[in-house]
Amino acid sequence: MSRWISCDGKWFPALEKVSLVNHGPEKKHPKTGETIKTGEPYIYEGPDRGALFELWQIDKEGKVTYIGKDFKTDLDFLRMIKDQGFKNLKEYLDYVDYDGVKVKEEFDKKASVVTSHEITHRENPLEVIAGGADTSGGGADIVGGFGEARIKPATK
Repeated sequence: MSRWISCDGKWFPALEKVSLVNHGPEKKHPKTGETIKTGEPYIYEGPDRGALFELWQIDKEGKVTYIGKDFKTDLDFLRMIKDQGFKNLKEYLDYVDYDGVKVKEEFDKKASVVTSHEITHRENPLEVIAGGADTSGGGADIVGGFGEARIKPATK
């Protein structure tokens, strides 16, 4: 699943760091310059590969670097502002307390976060108990399959 970060209606690929295996021909690592042979693992750090693929589907030449449109230049948005009775964009942005500097700082903060794709910690599954203390006979339930049933108290 691709990851994106947004700023004023434009969506840019987020950063990721992931361990990969070189299945192609021998190549040089883009950051370190060391040679990566076929079948060797290496660390990829850069824009989200899923997001880059989606951008590539839009433009095969690679000129598109984001999706979406800056809301300040979107004609439908500007028409909506006029329909609501605002004279111009500045009046509307003042009304909603839009702070461009704050938005840029928040975008830079989000842009610096690197997704590492680490494996999450798995908990052991809960043992399902049939019935309950109020519906079972005598407060004890049978747990297990055929031939291995045992009595276990329903409440602790």
